[in-house]
Amino acid sequence: MSKVYLIESADTKILVVEDDLALAATLLELLESDGHRVEVVHNGSEGLDLLKFSGFDLALLDWQLPGLAGPEICSQYRRYGGKAPILMLTQKSAISDKEQGLDSGADDYLAKPFSVRELAARVRALLRRSTTFVDSSLGIGKISLDCGRSVISVDGRVINLVPRELSVMEFLLRNTGTYISSDRLISHIWKSDTEVTGEALRMCINRIRKKIDQPGAPSIIDSVKGLGYRIADAYL
Repeated sequence: MSKVYLIESADTKILVVEDDLALAATLLELLESDGHRVEVVHNGSEGLDLLKFSGFDLALLDWQLPGLAGPEICSQYRRYGGKAPILMLTQKSAISDKEQGLDSGADDYLAKPFSVRELAARVRALLRRSTTFVDSSLGIGKISLDCGRSVISVDGRVINLVPRELSVMEFLLRNTGTYISSDRLISHIWKSDTEVTGEALRMCINRIRKKIDQPGAPSIIDSVKGLGYRIADAYL
């Protein structure tokens, strides 16, 4: 089966931890203009919690932060087992400072002030570096999702889903056989600071079912109260 890289899709989720409000706003605008989903926080401790539990694909960390400094966030995140690439942003430019930042677990280092074009290029490079080869046809049984083209087919039928619906299906397909809680799905698909309720997720699931389910056939997404959602066994 052919292989493709998954690079910089609209579902790329980036965390920015920066206490300079003006710079944080600039980074938010820049990254969103490149099609990424971006979350910004201004406190190091909050940043670490989000990085550990909210499924980010990349983090941009300021060095000097209230609550917890950038290098300590890196160290704790790596000890926790976190794999997302980290770009450290700082006014410190000495070789010893760069060494400390990289040794703490950062993947790259950019000294302030910096060009936004250089930052965008480094973000692209880190996202390319962090991707791994995956099957171009992600799926099992009757379901196939072409990750490169963002197309899903069910029993040979090609189904058009919007990006958020595709993200839900991809996440469920990557975790077949396991019920995924509403909270876990919400944290993976939506920004953590967005006020998303379980009802919003249920509406998204219902839209997927209406597009894919066939009369008289089991629903493609099985749900159990208290456990969450998974791809139904009939499709595996």
